[in-house]
Amino acid sequence: MLPTSAHKSLIAWSLLLSLTGCSVSGGGGVVRPPAPEQLSALPHPIDPARNSIISIPVHIDLSTFLDAVKDENLIPKKFDHWGSYIKTSKGAAYKYYAERDDFAIDRSGAHQSMSTDQGTPLRNWWKDIDLPGSSLSISAALRYKIGTDPHMVPCGDGNEWPRRATLNGSIAIGITPNYGLSASVNNVTVNTLDACKLHIADSDISQEVTNRLTDVVRGGLNNAVARINATTVKSHVEEAWNALRNPIQLESNTWLLLNIDKMKRSGFSEDGTVVDDTLQITANPVIVFGAEPPATSPALPQLDSQPASNEFHVVADARIEHDTLSKTLANRLKGERFNHGGDNIRITNATVSGIGGNQLVIRIDFTGDALGHVYFVGKPEINALTQTVHISGIRYDSATENLLRKNANWLYRSEFREFIASKAFLAVTPAIDRLRNLLMTGLNRPVNPAISMHGTVASVQGIGVFADVNALYIRAMSDGTLSLKLADKR
Repeated sequence: MLPTSAHKSLIAWSLLLSLTGCSVSGGGGVVRPPAPEQLSALPHPIDPARNSIISIPVHIDLSTFLDAVKDENLIPKKFDHWGSYIKTSKGAAYKYYAERDDFAIDRSGAHQSMSTDQGTPLRNWWKDIDLPGSSLSISAALRYKIGTDPHMVPCGDGNEWPRRATLNGSIAIGITPNYGLSASVNNVTVNTLDACKLHIADSDISQEVTNRLTDVVRGGLNNAVARINATTVKSHVEEAWNALRNPIQLESNTWLLLNIDKMKRSGFSEDGTVVDDTLQITANPVIVFGAEPPATSPALPQLDSQPASNEFHVVADARIEHDTLSKTLANRLKGERFNHGGDNIRITNATVSGIGGNQLVIRIDFTGDALGHVYFVGKPEINALTQTVHISGIRYDSATENLLRKNANWLYRSEFREFIASKAFLAVTPAIDRLRNLLMTGLNRPVNPAISMHGTVASVQGIGVFADVNALYIRAMSDGTLSLKLADKR
């Protein structure tokens, strides 16, 4: 039977009511508000890049310096004043003889904290220029004897060497602002292992012998450090600096921009005849996505003598598409029922989108005693403890609120908003884990054939969040270390 004109009118009227969102029954209603209007775009917050350090080892070969201090023409191995007496300023006569072994780098540094031996120690501290930098210690075994007139003291009869001592030298080494080496004799000491037991009247003779020995050794060391002062590390450092000025590609359309700006120094360590100095590049690293960014760092600056820490941080904004957020929220909410009094609805879908202004929109679709969808608006905020993003300040948008009051007032007066707010959180661990993996790979790789990076990633934490119309961005910061390994060009 074909519908009558009255039936046609009733169908048309019901359709019109459904399209305009008006009530179709006593307890329920159709709620289909328009999507919220776009807000004015806000710029993304400036990257809070943290000061970071990239360590660069610089190898300094001191073999030529050690060859010089072993040279008998520069520092004699025999100090022979046994053939004739020498008089002190007080008129006391004495003579001495000493022999030394080759100088070697002293790893113990024991001469810097020597204890007083019984008798009169042969010791004299002498300080020259105290350079900012590090101190290199060298030492040589010494055998000696002292004789006085008119009596001989028990310090050897010329055929054996019962009195033992060490010659110790301390060399201050620094790097000039222009990356040249600068060395100076810091002090020279004689430390006795077997002290001569002189008479009280001859007590100043020990100091006389000490002064003569240290003066000769110091003069030779002053000539030897000229070998160090002729050395520069600028070309080595400049190669590393220039390699780090440019963006480093981590993967397609992903770049590590180090933003290096200063060069500092840490300090020396030694291994055999090689001294390692650690220079520190200060940087403000970020990961950027998209086309290759331009190099922004300056040319190699002068060296700053103030040391820095060893921490290395990278700040990056991980992008999470709205579709990904929507799937996560829909999986959590689809099929959920919400009851209020005798009315209830069942959620059929949930989506997340952006409207600008650092605001997110959640759309909830439902059926039941009310039919249609509603829009919630809120601001994303990150919980640093749980590493989740919550939609804070969640509220109905104005069009949704007006229709709910008219067509489904029971739903408007219910705690449906609070129910959705409790479910409106987004886990961002996958995005942070991806950044961690990206960094682990990106920080342990060659930069060029002569330079490679070696990094650690101790942790990666979300520190901020921002939404625009295209995606949600999780700002994360990693903590770790980064050092460079340079090809050995010695």
